[in-house]
Amino acid sequence: NAVRGRLGQPRPLGYSSAGVVAALGEGVQEFQVGDRVACAGGGHAVHAEYAVVPLHLLARLPDSVDFEVGAFATLGAIALHAFRLAEVQVGEQVAVIGLGLLGQLASEIALAAGCRVLGIDLLPARVELARRQGVHAVSREQAEQAAAAWTSGLGCDAVLICAESAGNDPLNLAAEIARDRGRVVAAGDVGLDVPRRI
Repeated sequence: NAVRGRLGQPRPLGYSSAGVVAALGEGVQEFQVGDRVACAGGGHAVHAEYAVVPLHLLARLPDSVDFEVGAFATLGAIALHAFRLAEVQVGEQVAVIGLGLLGQLASEIALAAGCRVLGIDLLPARVELARRQGVHAVSREQAEQAAAAWTSGLGCDAVLICAESAGNDPLNLAAEIARDRGRVVAAGDVGLDVPRRI
């Protein structure tokens, strides 16, 4: 409720950006004026010409990485954090519900960590993009049947919800395709009205 209440308030746009350090706060020694940085943090790394960002929300941006790419560092960190929260191990079967930018990044992280990845999305273009990256991706309509076949009926070890939905479908789907004692992490903005089945 606290998060949803904040979403309804007017706020500066953005939570991920990149740029050049224009000035430093008192006592800052880790960076210098002119350094290229990636920035994170709602209310700090806003989409503006200038932003005041706390030291712990900055990271150096290598010269080989352009600002447009560096601005996505926060999304990569969110995807990595969701993956870590799921406590996934090498070789486990991970489902990613929602294959937008966050879901694509989460899928890539899981693949790089040696996991088998099942991707699920409503949009065919996102499903196809994930397939090209090596993900076993399917449409939402095929999800339950595909997950059962893909896991030999055991269910997924972990499910990362990277979708955006006001309803509970992503959460219900995660519960349906996760194995007994599987881990579910909601990194997206989804309904969290957890059903209590007797």
